[in-house]
Amino acid sequence: MKIANQVAIAKAMRLSSIFRTSMSSIALLTILVGGDAVSASEPRVSTLLVQQKLEQLQLKEEIRDRVQEEVDSAFGRTAVMLNGLVIALTLFPTAAGVGVWFLWSKLSQQTTIARQEIESLRYDTISQLKFLITDAETILGEIQQQSHPADIETDLLLPDAQIQEFAPVNYGNYKQLLSPGDYAKQGDACFFENRYEDAIIAYDRALQIQPDLADTWNNRGVVLTRMQRYPEAIASYEQATTIRPNYPDAWNNRGVVLLELQQYPEAIVCYEQAIQAKPDYADAWNNRGVAFSKMQQYEQAVLSYNQALQIKNDYTDAWNNRGVALSKLQKYEAAIDSYDNAAKIRPDFYRIWYNKARCYALQGKIDLAIENLKRALNLNPNLCKELAKTEADLEKIREHDVFKQLIGQ
Repeated sequence: MKIANQVAIAKAMRLSSIFRTSMSSIALLTILVGGDAVSASEPRVSTLLVQQKLEQLQLKEEIRDRVQEEVDSAFGRTAVMLNGLVIALTLFPTAAGVGVWFLWSKLSQQTTIARQEIESLRYDTISQLKFLITDAETILGEIQQQSHPADIETDLLLPDAQIQEFAPVNYGNYKQLLSPGDYAKQGDACFFENRYEDAIIAYDRALQIQPDLADTWNNRGVVLTRMQRYPEAIASYEQATTIRPNYPDAWNNRGVVLLELQQYPEAIVCYEQAIQAKPDYADAWNNRGVAFSKMQQYEQAVLSYNQALQIKNDYTDAWNNRGVALSKLQKYEAAIDSYDNAAKIRPDFYRIWYNKARCYALQGKIDLAIENLKRALNLNPNLCKELAKTEADLEKIREHDVFKQLIGQ
């Protein structure tokens, strides 16, 4: 019974719904028709107008449906994006942590490699610098030896046996040119290789291009002095001092040549010009002393040597030459002190021990004379034997048996 009543109620509700729908349609038609009726006094609207209004209503319904569909679709896409964002935010910290760890590992590895490479490069650089410094010191030593040739080639400048008591005259510093002339640089290179003819050719070519190169004229004179072409050397030095009147090296070097030619007063003038241009020129003071000694003006010579030693206290030649001049003045103790100072600086210089033996022999101190002569012979036996055979200062020990054995008489 209850079921039958429920069915009846459902049917009644369905009929009511159909009735409302029908009434809505009738009302709509009534409005449309009524709308036309209100305008009864106006011309009647055709059936086409009614159809157009119906089509407009349908179009509105379609637009509304499409808008609804678009809204639903946009909502769906937004929901998907939000879900993806939530998932990404959930997974990002883990991924970020893994990425940071990976990058840190790579960075640490590259840093270690870089440190190893830097350390290796540092070691290689230090090794190369050590080799370069060693080579530079070797080359510098060779150049310094070339710059003072008279220290080595003593016999060349002072060939006379009586004069060999003096240390050699030093050339002024040989200048390494910085001029733009490639020929001048070639001349310098040939000089240091002892290729003197090639050096002259190179210097001449440089001077043909640029005649006012004072350093090149000076260096050309040094080479000619080495070749014992003294007049040409003097001409080169004169050219250098004409271009540069206050050129101390050129004046000093010109004095060396004049000293070799035994033109002592002229040599002294040149040395004084060098000293005037450069008062602390130790070589010029020493060479001035040698010139005065050659003229037997030993007091003046000692004064010049003293000036040289005030400028350069470790000047072996000046100490030795001072000892010779003092010995000539019979100031033997002072002479021995000078020789001792020279020996402290350069104990392998045979001339110091030879001159010291002469000084002791002049005092009659035979044992000390023999002792120092032995040291000289050990350093340069051939030359010292030849000198001792005719040395007047050794006359007091010449008949001594030990002397005869040493000299081979």
